Amino acid sequence: MKSIALAALLGAASLIVATAATAQSTLPSTTGSSTSASVGAMPVHGLDAPAFSAAASDANQYQIAASRLSLARSQRADVKDYARRMISAGETAQQTLMASLSNDQRKIAKPARTLSAERASMLEMLRKTPRSGFDNLYLTQSANVQQANWAAYKGYAEDGTDQSLKQVAGNGVPLIEAQLQQGGALLPASLLSY
Repeated sequence: MKSIALAALLGAASLIVATAATAQSTLPSTTGSSTSASVGAMPVHGLDAPAFSAAASDANQYQIAASRLSLARSQRADVKDYARRMISAGETAQQTLMASLSNDQRKIAKPARTLSAERASMLEMLRKTPRSGFDNLYLTQSANVQQANWAAYKGYAEDGTDQSLKQVAGNGVPLIEAQLQQGGALLPASLLSY
């Protein structure tokens, strides 16, 4: 009788372990699959919640503004398609970020609605660029911003202290990696920095 009970218990335990392993393998990755070497940036560790949200918001706002400018100035249909995707992705990322800043336990101050001086300068350079060089500059700047954004998101996903923002960061890493690949595919190989 004891051997039957033990066998049943072991069988149940095996089923639980197998179910847990299956569930873990089917969960979406929240840290991405790229390495620092493949992205061309190192994760930024030690950011507090306001610093992470400021960095993420600045990148989102830049991508939206630069991509809107691209819709008007780009000469290539594939770049305009990419810009449309970046506007949509940037708006979604920004909405997700803003929604995660406040919950029942805490409230994190919203980041500035204006671009940082560095990103504003990049956007101004993009505005002043002749149309013949616009597409490559837009794609290059976009990749540089995405690399920095990946570094902030990846770092916060790994060691962030606010669980809501850590989830936002973890879920954002694979999206940023995909954007880097999509934009990189549109750039001449000589201009790729990663």
